[in-house]
Order: sequence, then C-alpha cells, then structure tokens
Amino acid sequence: MVSKLSHEFKKYQRHCSQLQHILKETQRILSVINLENFFPEENIVEELLPQLTLTKITHIIGNSPALVIFGQDSKTKASLVNNLLSFAVLPECNGSWRWIRIGYGLENHVALTLGLEYEVVERLQANEKPWNTLPVEDLMKSQNEDTNCPTVLEVRLNQSYLKDGVQIFVAPDVTNALQVLLRGTLRILPIFLYALDGEHPLSDEIIEELRNLREAYPYDPILFVSVAGKDAELTESEQHKLEKHVNNEVIDVSLKKMPDFRGLIWLDQLMNLGFLRHNESVEIDRMWFSTEEQNASANDLIDLNKIDRVVYHTQSCLENYLVNASNYLNDVHTTSLRKFILSAFDMAREIQITPRRIQYAQQKENELYASMMNVMSEKQEELTELIQNVIQEMKNDVMLPTLCYIALDEREKKEWSAALRAATVQVQRYVLTRLGDRVAKQLVRSVNCLRETFIGTLERCLHSLEKSYERESNLLASDALKQILSAAYNVELHHSSPSFVRFFVERLWQFVRSLPLSWAPTPVLDTSWKKKVTIDVLNSLSAARLARAISTQFRDKVKSSHDTFQTALRSLENHYSGKLERTEEQRVAIRKYHAPRMAKLALESTSMSDLVRFGIPHQTKEIGRGQYGVVFACDAWPGAPGPCAVKSVVPPDEKHWNDLAMEFYYARSIPDHKRIVKLRGSVIDHSYGGGGGCGFGAAVLLITDRMNRDLYCGICAGLTWLERIQIAIDVLEGIRYLHSQGLVHRDIKLKNVLLDTENRAKLTDLGFCIPEAMMSGSIVGTPVHMAPELLSGHYDSSVDVYAFGILFWYICAGHVRLPYAFEQFHNKEQLWTSVRKGIRPERLSHFDDECWKLMEQCWAGEPARRPLLGAILPVLETVRKRAGKEGKSLTELGELEQPLQLEETSPSTMRNPALALSEPYNQRGTIPSSPISSKRKRHRFVKRPIHHMNNMLQASICSNLYIQMRQF
Repeated sequence: MVSKLSHEFKKYQRHCSQLQHILKETQRILSVINLENFFPEENIVEELLPQLTLTKITHIIGNSPALVIFGQDSKTKASLVNNLLSFAVLPECNGSWRWIRIGYGLENHVALTLGLEYEVVERLQANEKPWNTLPVEDLMKSQNEDTNCPTVLEVRLNQSYLKDGVQIFVAPDVTNALQVLLRGTLRILPIFLYALDGEHPLSDEIIEELRNLREAYPYDPILFVSVAGKDAELTESEQHKLEKHVNNEVIDVSLKKMPDFRGLIWLDQLMNLGFLRHNESVEIDRMWFSTEEQNASANDLIDLNKIDRVVYHTQSCLENYLVNASNYLNDVHTTSLRKFILSAFDMAREIQITPRRIQYAQQKENELYASMMNVMSEKQEELTELIQNVIQEMKNDVMLPTLCYIALDEREKKEWSAALRAATVQVQRYVLTRLGDRVAKQLVRSVNCLRETFIGTLERCLHSLEKSYERESNLLASDALKQILSAAYNVELHHSSPSFVRFFVERLWQFVRSLPLSWAPTPVLDTSWKKKVTIDVLNSLSAARLARAISTQFRDKVKSSHDTFQTALRSLENHYSGKLERTEEQRVAIRKYHAPRMAKLALESTSMSDLVRFGIPHQTKEIGRGQYGVVFACDAWPGAPGPCAVKSVVPPDEKHWNDLAMEFYYARSIPDHKRIVKLRGSVIDHSYGGGGGCGFGAAVLLITDRMNRDLYCGICAGLTWLERIQIAIDVLEGIRYLHSQGLVHRDIKLKNVLLDTENRAKLTDLGFCIPEAMMSGSIVGTPVHMAPELLSGHYDSSVDVYAFGILFWYICAGHVRLPYAFEQFHNKEQLWTSVRKGIRPERLSHFDDECWKLMEQCWAGEPARRPLLGAILPVLETVRKRAGKEGKSLTELGELEQPLQLEETSPSTMRNPALALSEPYNQRGTIPSSPISSKRKRHRFVKRPIHHMNNMLQASICSNLYIQMRQF
C-alpha cells in the first residue's frame, strides 16, 4: 500500500522544489527593484510580498507532508498503520501511547527524540533484541512528559517504499496532537486519517476533540477508515438494507444491533458533526460519504477493503497544498505585474507630459508678463487722469477727516521747525496714501481680469511640477507668479522714483524759506495753516510725473518678478531633466527586464497549478504551425469545457521565454469576450526532450478553445459576401475590445482570425499584443500588414487600424493571393520601402466605392488620418445590411459588370457613410473646428466616435485591476 504512496510523495517533492525556486526568484527580483528605488518611499518587498502571504507559502514549501493518524483508541490506529505498511509493526492493543513517527532508515532502528530535534538517551526494548512488532513498553508515554515539547518515538525502517519522503505519524490523542500540530513543532503538512472501530460509539471526549480538529483545520479533509469491516462481507440482502438506509436517510435501530452493521454506531455521530453527508449516487459496497462541495477535497469514509483510497486521499491533499502555494505565488506575481504596468504608464505619461507642462508654464507666464506690461502702457493716460481727479477732490475737501491736529506745548511751539516737519510729513503721507489706494484699486481691477485668463491652469501646472521638487533655496516659480500678481497691491508712492522725491524735497525747501525768520513771531499750526500747507503740497504734485513714477515702479516690480520666475523655471527644468532621464531608464528596466522576468515566474506558478489540477493535455493531430510553435488538437482537458487546441512552444533562450511569458500574461488577464479566443490554461512540460528542472528546453503548452478553421482556410474554401462582411465586423469588435483594455494586437492577419462552426470570427495569437506604455519600438508583425510607422519604431494603436484595412482588402477580394502591388517585391525590405513611399493594394474591379474608400482611409500613411474604430463599425453595418437585402456577393456583381445602383451607394457625400470617416471628429487625434449643421446630421450614418485610445487606455487600467491588467 505505502509503495503506491511513495510515487505521490516523490512527485510532490519535485513540484515543491520548483515552487521553492520560483519563490527565491520572486524575492530576488523584488529586492533588486527595492534597492534601485523604482518606487520612492515604498518598501516594495513588503507591499507586494506581505509577511502573511510569505508565511503561508513557506509553511507549505518549507514543511514535509506526512500521514497523521488519529483514532478512537490505540488499537484502531495500530490496525490502520499495519494495513498501510502490510506488516504488523505496531501491537494492536490499547494504551496511553506517545507520538510515533515511521520513516525510512538504512537499517531498522528505534530512537526517542525530543520534538524530532534531540535524541533522548533512554533504554528501549526494541534496541535490545530483534523485533518484528514494536514492544509495547517503548510506545508508552511517560507520566512527566512536557506536552509543549513532546517526545517522539522515531521508527526507521529499511523499506524502499519509504525512501521518497513517506512518513507516518501516529498521534497519541487529538487534544494534545492539535496543540503540537498548531505550534508547528513537528514541521509537517498533515494528511489526516482517522481510524474507527466497530464496537464502540464515539465518546463525548472524542466528539469534542473532533470538533476541535474541524475548527483547527476547517479546509483539510479527513479520511475516516473503519478497521472493523475488513473480514466482514455484506450479503446482497444486507447491502439492500444499507442502501435503503442511505437513500431514505433513516436509521433502523434493529440494524445497529446487527454485527454486520457495527459501523452505523458512529455513522450518525459523524453526520451530526458535519464530517459526512449522504450521497445517493454512491455505490453501497464502497461505503463512501462526502461533505459539502465547498472544500477542495471532501471527507471520505471507507473500510479496510477499500484501503487503496488512501492513495487518492493523499494525492488530493498533496495537490491542494501545491495549488494553494502556486496560487499564493501567482497572486504576488499578478499584483507585481499590475503595479509594474501601471507604473510604466505613469512613467511614460510623466516623460511626455512634464516637458509640455514646463513649456506651457513658460508660454503662459510670458503671455501674462506681456499682458501686464501692456496694461500699464494702456493705463498711462487713465492713471494721469485718475491722479488729477484725486488731487482736485482733495483740494475741494482740504479739511481731511483723517488729518489729526498736532498738539504742541509751549516748548514745541518755540521749536517750530520740528513741528513743521512733523506736520508736513503727515500731510504728505496722507496725500500719497490716498493716491496709492485709488491707483492700486484701478490696477488690481485690471490684473484681476488677467488672473481669470491665465492663473487657474497655470497655478495647477506649477503646483504639480513642484510637488516632488526639493528646492535648494526659497525660490519657487509659483512664488514668483504670486509676486507678479501682487505688484498692483504694492504700489507705494512715498517710495516712488528718485525724480519724484527730489522734486518734492525742492518744493518743501522753497516753502521753508518763505517762513518767518527766527526773530519773527512763531506761526501757529492751526487749521488755516494746515489748509495752506495741504494746498501747497497738492499744487506741488504733478499728475503726469506721478503716473510715470507709478508706471515705472509697477514695471520694475513685474520685471523683477518675471526674472525671478524665469530663474525658478530654469531650475525646475534642470531638475526634471535629470529626473526624466532616470524615469526613462526605470521604464526601460521595467519593460525589458523586471516585468518579463516576473511574467515568466507568473507563467511558471499558474502552470504549476494547472498541471497539478488538470495534468498535461493529451495532444493528437497537428492542426497548425507558426513561427513560434506548433498547434495540436486535444479532445478533452479538465480545465476546458470542450475540445481545445494546444500550442506547444519550446523557448530556446531567455528572451523567447520572456516574450512568451508576456504573451501569456496579457492573454490570460483579458476578460472573456466573444470575439477573443479564450486562453484556458498553461502547462510547462519539464520532461520534454528528456530534460527537467526550470531551465531552457522545457515545452510550454498553451491551451485554448478549439475553433473550426482560420480565415485563410475559410476564404480558400469559399465564404459568401454576407459571411465575410460579418467576419470583418467581428474582427473589428475584437480589436476594439483589445484597445479598450489598453492593448495593441500588432499582428492582425488572416491566420490570426479563427472561425467557429457558424463562421463567426475570433482573434487569436496575442504573441505581439502589448500595452502602448510597454511598447519598446520593436518591429513586429507580418510584413504585408505592417503600417509604415512600425519601421520607425514610433507607433501606437493605429497600427491595428492599418492592418485591418489590409485584412479588409482580402475579405472584399474573396481570395488569399497577394495584392499585385506586393507580388513584384522579392523580399520584405523592398516591400517596406515601397509601403513607406505610399504603395498600397490595388483596387479590384468588383470593389464598390464605399468599401474601397474605407480601405484607403484605414491604410492612410499618416496615423492621425486613420479613422477611429468606432466610426468604422457603422460603415460595415451598413454594408452588411445591404448585402443581406441584396443577397449577392461583390464577386457576382463584378461578373455581371453592373455598377451598384442602390441609394445607399450613391456617390453623393451625404448618402455614403464611408465618406463620413474623413470628418475630423472621426479621425485620430483631431478636433472638429466647427459644429456640424443640422442638415448634415440628418444624412449622417456614423454614430458619435469613441474616445481616443489613450483615454480608453487610462480608464481601462483603473477599472480592470484585474486585471487584472492585467496585464502589461
């Protein structure tokens, strides 16, 4: 019996070593990324590989599996062990036994260990004399044994079937065993067996212990083995009675007393505990029961006649451990890849947007500066007039309410010069303050108009740029911008230009000289004097000079703030210049190295799960062959609902491994769609070619739904025009869905369009499919279908529109021969050169204007002039409806040499939906310059276009974190 178990343990150890390798590589990649500071202020290792997840993984792959045998008593457990080993190694008697471990040794040996770590020096009867069955004295538990660190009787048997890591633990009792297992003292992954006798029901103590076992290991199935039924064979009538009991869920009390139904004594108890449930479909002689289907493996009940089911139970438990560890690792890989992809998008966006933000800030501030200087020039006369009005108002109201009288004592009156200066300064301050307030209000109103025009977006742009900017000084562009806007508030006339100050001082000196001499009577600073001084000061002011002084002061402050802004912006630009170089290096590293390597680990972890659960698919006949693999048919695979296709690829080097891993990741993470061939799973066959391990040479098997044929074969076999136009619509829907997920296919062609039995199309072969942010500019695809910009390495999702235009030519042509324009070239270099020059497939005689116009627009040389996919669909729908009504193919119409006279195909621009594709809003990257007239709206067949690919890409990444973009 154990000889069959050894195969399962050996297979488990092999898979476990692969998982250990995957975990090690995962930790290494995350550590490198963390050290290179790709994600500042984040501990990427703890974020992507949390300690709890790491603990779960290491618990599985760091511990060894073992059969753990519980039972009603020592006798039943010994009976079960002896049946497993096929000889009586344990005495079948009751007693208070200690932990027993049975494993492999070069010779039969018995030792007493403390927690499997330290050997206890104790005289054992088994070492004193030869034995076939262990002496009872060696099995007995000592009275002073520490339950926290129990002693284990380690029995080593020189049996070959124990070599592959098979080990059996016999627990002393459930309560103490649970404490030991939960603490991890034995460092094992338990596979639970429970031995039951047929003579006694479960005691209250056993029932409580079983409840504790279920609570401690709710997802670990238990195989209950009745050791009383080995020698008792049920008669036909007895089997009928038991079948009636099971189906009717009724227990006859008289049956419990019958010797052949002793197992029913504890059957009800196990059902009440929730370990077993009735299953009417089971054969009675198997005595098989199961729990709810929520568990990965159900609890079973067998007798010793079916002891072989221990192998299946062990296999199921080992598979559960492997699948759990694989899924934990795959979650880490998927989360990491999703973060890498989003980071690559953010990096690409930052590289594109930051220089434009700086350029925008530069442009807007220059416009603001020029506008403010123009405002001052335009307001010069208005300021002069304003100052004149204010001066006249002050002359008319010379008794200023805020002018305080200066209280002078007798001594101060004698010192009239000091009092004179104080009074004069007060008058000056008031006059200039009032002038400054009025002028500032006028300037502020003008500046506020500019604020509404320039400031909102400009301020947000600067704050975004300065968010991550660690300034070395107090100089910030946003601060300089505030200084520009506050220049109008800071007009101070008492600090005006030197010419004004000098003029004012001269007038003041003339006034002093006109005062009485020292021997003359001292003047009194009363109201009359103040009026006279105020009027003299106001008369001394020149409105034109004040306006020029204000203008000069305003210009100087704006100019100074403008220079400060330019200096700060240059500093900011220098900062981002180095930062963007570093960002580009990080994006390249993520795209070329870290993401592909993590994707390879994701492929290995999910393939391990599929291999353990479903096995290697059985490949039959070859149904296709491509550049990178061979496709075989597979009639059935547990991971697929029906017949499937298996693409077998043997990556020769690391680059091909990484490319294949990225293909798998993108394809696996795409949500189900009726126009995309579903990838059901993957398996890595390490035994391919006699190899092994995780290195190169292994075969990667990608399992997908099997379709009827590809479009190439379909066209060769003959498809009606209605079927072909429906296929074009299906292909377009598939491309649109990929673009909505942020992916670009990059290899749309006849062979990559598969047809089902109803000739409906699905896209396949996502080997070149990739998000725009992850595109490295590599030249990929099939030459005939490749857009000219692909050769430059700078391209976007519009390359799929170009490829669809070429594909649509074949669909309309009804044959698979190369266009005559391409047949004359002897190699792809000549073809590419001609394509760049504008060579395209020729128009065939049976093409109508609508379809030809659509092809021309799709394969336009400038990507921005190619129509949006959402604008193409209504055109194809119109063609399909017309084809359905007419019931004729384009070929038939061409043979009849009759032009289409249908109203829908009229050359009129208003009647032709294809011509609407040339409208600006139906082309990529363009905006309509004027609204469309209502008259044209009545004739338009084209619906409002979808958003640009970049917008869809950003929206899809937020909604599918799944991806799961999923996927890079």
